[in-house]
Amino acid sequence: MSMAGEARQRIEATAAYMERHLDENVTRETLAALAGMNPEHYSRLFRKYMGASPIDYLTGLRMERAKTLMRQSEAPIAVIARQVGFTDPYYFSRRFRQAVGLPPLSYRRKPQQRIVALDYYEHFRLLGIEPVGADGSMVSGSFPDWSATALDVSGFDSRPDAERIRALKPDLIVTAREELEPALAAIGKTVVLNMHKDPVYEQLRAIASLTGRNEEADRWIAAYEERAARLRQKLSAAAGHSDRSAAVLRIRGNLLQVYGTLNMGYPLYRSLLLEPPEKIRLQSLCNHYFHSSVIAPEELPYYAAHHLFVVLQPDSASRQVWDRIRTMPAWRQFPAVRNGNVYEVDVRRWLAFDPISIMRQMDEAASLLLAR
Repeated sequence: MSMAGEARQRIEATAAYMERHLDENVTRETLAALAGMNPEHYSRLFRKYMGASPIDYLTGLRMERAKTLMRQSEAPIAVIARQVGFTDPYYFSRRFRQAVGLPPLSYRRKPQQRIVALDYYEHFRLLGIEPVGADGSMVSGSFPDWSATALDVSGFDSRPDAERIRALKPDLIVTAREELEPALAAIGKTVVLNMHKDPVYEQLRAIASLTGRNEEADRWIAAYEERAARLRQKLSAAAGHSDRSAAVLRIRGNLLQVYGTLNMGYPLYRSLLLEPPEKIRLQSLCNHYFHSSVIAPEELPYYAAHHLFVVLQPDSASRQVWDRIRTMPAWRQFPAVRNGNVYEVDVRRWLAFDPISIMRQMDEAASLLLAR
């Protein structure tokens, strides 16, 4: 395993440690020691691989656990505060309000619909809503605790289990798959949201309207925009970032894809306002829903960019293709390769296409770019 791969594993191990020890006094120094690094180096690598500082990441985990505990029990707020690592309930309440937009008691008392999220689970959780059911095959890694509060209603052949959904007695079923609507409508109110819509400005606001969480959506979007603007300013000020072109290359087996402004291109082109390769720009103009192009290695020069993000499938076949590509003349002549601006990123984090994952991808991308 490469040194970078080993460092990533150490960082991810400390993130898993945080989840197991939310009720303890977890410090940056403790985490750095577990990773075998000095605290400053550990913080830099954690932000690079996880998209947030160790303390911000830990606080996010604690707030998500607190929301779950408030929904699942009648325990006093002070007790829940201690269960997620806060000895001072007043300080916990302040931090909770900052993160969620409501004081803990108001959050607990707010009525919550019984929602089955066959898609868009992450959007609901962002708005402080815990669906009672979800298609587990569609949930991103942003919420590893999802199965603690939601029943997995996934079925066979990519179709949900109708009987499980019916048993949940949902007030609302939300999906992106139009072909499911007739069967779902026989169970309860069903809304189909277009999967091609912008996940931040359209999907999130549509779900907020459905659930009466417009203020929460506006607050989150404002924070996202402020964060994106701050990162763009840092990139503009950094030496060596006058050329803002970037490409996204995914390798899975023998299949090579260059991505457009949707999906994995979103955090680069829409959040950080980097420039796509000219061919991707033209394809996106011609087709608003352009996703990606399948290419041969020899076609790489047509997608020239100063920075290249490589999303590698975690299997031996993809690794062999990746090793072979790096011996080819077309690869060695690629501008990002010549300038040492190639960044290998984790497919598990970059395939997710929900607002929280996009913000984390944006943070990770900016961190990689600024580290050069």
